Amino acid sequence: MPLFSHSQIGTYETCPLQYKFAYIDKIKVKMETVEAFLGSRVHETLEKLYRDKRYQKFMKLEELLAYFNKKWEENWNDNILIVKKEYNQENYRKMGEKYLADYYNRYQPFDQGRTIGLETKDLLTLDEDGDYTYHIRIDRLMDMGDGLYEVHDYKAGMSLPQQEELDNDQQLAMYSLWVMKNFKDCRKLRLVWHFVAFDKEADSYRTEEQLENLRKEVLAKIKRIEGVSHFSANVSSLCDWCSYKPICPMWKHAVELEQKPENEYLGDQGLKLVDEYVRIKEEQDQRRAEAEEKLEKLKQELIAFCQREGVSVVFGSENKIGVNEYESLKLPAKNTKEREELVSILKSMGRLDEVTDLDVYSLARILKNREWDEKDIAILQKFGLKEKSFRLSVSKK
Repeated sequence: MPLFSHSQIGTYETCPLQYKFAYIDKIKVKMETVEAFLGSRVHETLEKLYRDKRYQKFMKLEELLAYFNKKWEENWNDNILIVKKEYNQENYRKMGEKYLADYYNRYQPFDQGRTIGLETKDLLTLDEDGDYTYHIRIDRLMDMGDGLYEVHDYKAGMSLPQQEELDNDQQLAMYSLWVMKNFKDCRKLRLVWHFVAFDKEADSYRTEEQLENLRKEVLAKIKRIEGVSHFSANVSSLCDWCSYKPICPMWKHAVELEQKPENEYLGDQGLKLVDEYVRIKEEQDQRRAEAEEKLEKLKQELIAFCQREGVSVVFGSENKIGVNEYESLKLPAKNTKEREELVSILKSMGRLDEVTDLDVYSLARILKNREWDEKDIAILQKFGLKEKSFRLSVSKK
């Protein structure tokens, strides 16, 4: 029976290869980012706060921070990755303390509703046959009375989403499907996010129709993922935070180079191959640019020779070059007053789409071949400047 989760689907959408490493190959990695570590410590500390409250034990702020620091020290290890090298472990630990202190001061004495679930773990069936299930893990589930339930989620990240993003968020919405299924008195659901880095709370609501459409959408996503046979890497700014970076084919060599001492680093075969390739490519590009410059100069000299001597073909020892003169139509350049006027006229004629939002080559062809009504062409002719051009053709004598 396929079991999927929000993070699993999100991993695939972020990087299919990362998904393969984690969920198909099931490669275990020791590395964890400091952001993920911080988030875990904040979550377990807030879980402790509300669990104690359920047992009628009220934690003081000092006790809460002491618990957080205890968990921090117990779990910190050398495999915690800090990507932003200008900050250290202590900076992140103090951030966690600040998040928790702000949260504590905002919500104490924590009597907003009844807590009926902490780190809730269960499965939600997605289809009638029970073939597909979805993993449910709610940070905190609240019964607010009169059929109102709240799904709370703690976010320790450094980004604050817009309301539109929250209204389209799938994670808590999927969790609310589980709530509606398991609590028959539920008539309304409030989805609540706590952005602890900003000391802000945000919420959103869903209709039953929206939730049903979401269920179908998630099920379709899962089936699409199941049908994938090739899992490509998606290189992005998120790669620096990926636990699989050392084995990813897009980054493996870079990671290996970083770990080598300088004498081995400079002797690495791959590094030398890349450096040599780029050096030769740059030389080739330079030679090509120089050759094109020489050819253009020779072209102008050949044109001048033909005009001076009154000939159209110039002969060499084995080849000949024909110099053919023709008229081309030049239209106003972008960001000019004339160009804006031309676009305005084409719009009024209803013909702008015919030249793909003013493809000058298409319009020049139309004017040259007189493909439109003579009246329209006459209006547009004033924008076209005829200029002489030359085409050179090389052939054997």
